[in-house]
Amino acid sequence: MVEFALVLPILVLLTIGAVEFGIVVKDWINVTNTARIAGRAAAVSRFDHGPGCPGVQQAVDAAMTRQGFATAAASFSSSDASCVAGSEVTVTVTHPWSVSVPFLQIPVSSGTLSSDVTEKVE
Repeated sequence: MVEFALVLPILVLLTIGAVEFGIVVKDWINVTNTARIAGRAAAVSRFDHGPGCPGVQQAVDAAMTRQGFATAAASFSSSDASCVAGSEVTVTVTHPWSVSVPFLQIPVSSGTLSSDVTEKVE
């Protein structure tokens, strides 16, 4: 019983740390996948093109909403101001992350996950 009482807190902290790390990895995978989906949606957008690329912005916003992310988490830039066919569109998705393990100070316990995808507009 004494050995178990000494080892149990360490095992609990390791388990909580592993779960928190798994959540961050899941978020990283979701950010990468959402950037890919939003980039593809921007590339094949069949909306009106024009200054500011309103069709591409609508496609990116729709993809972000479908994936459960806030539309403000994505930004895009284009090599052409009107996003015509053949121009490149870069979509960047960011999402904050944090790890909190009770009674354990982790030097880097929060940050921002970011993923970007560049596609040619079709």
